[in-house]
Amino acid sequence: MSKLITMAQRGFPPVISVATMAALLLLAFLTSAMHGQAASPEAGTVKISGFKYNGDGCPLRSAEGAVSDDGEVITVMFSNYTASTAAAWDGMRRRCTVTIILSYPPGFIFGLGMVTMRGYAKLDAGVTGSAQTSHNIPLAPGAARSKRVITGPFDGNFEFTDEFSVVAYSVCNVVRNLNFNFEVRLNPGNPPKSGLMTIGSEGLKLTQEFSISWASC
Repeated sequence: MSKLITMAQRGFPPVISVATMAALLLLAFLTSAMHGQAASPEAGTVKISGFKYNGDGCPLRSAEGAVSDDGEVITVMFSNYTASTAAAWDGMRRRCTVTIILSYPPGFIFGLGMVTMRGYAKLDAGVTGSAQTSHNIPLAPGAARSKRVITGPFDGNFEFTDEFSVVAYSVCNVVRNLNFNFEVRLNPGNPPKSGLMTIGSEGLKLTQEFSISWASC
């Protein structure tokens, strides 16, 4: 007690007791709950209500989407996505456009904070392969992009995680499509050599995982 009096006499603010701090934290929690300011939707309430795709990298019945139970990760998987120098010039660049509609409780907005890309590449020396993705939400400002380049020689699975420099957020209480554009591209070099980028070895699918950032509105 004498220490507290001495600190006050020297101009320091009074020390808050543990009981007072606990009461303040409880009050802040109750106030937040009353105003519906949860950090994110409850588990199991975020679902994919629409999933469409189109492109030479994702033929019919070769793409699917999923959202984690906690609503914090969207995964897009491709089972027949391959770019190869053995094909014609168009075969060295494969694209796919995916549209996802999320269903979630009202009172929240979301944005995608980072992406993890997984797949397999086999590139001779001098060959480069790139995997890139971008996404946007209609009427939301900005489009987020990520691109990674692999330089041969390379033979194995790859996994990259990038944080988006721009985060496009949805509009409060308005359902908008979430649009993705994927591209895998090869440059055979000069003189041209062989390479491919495709689904992962051991049957793993070419995947893109997006972390979801939630906020109340």
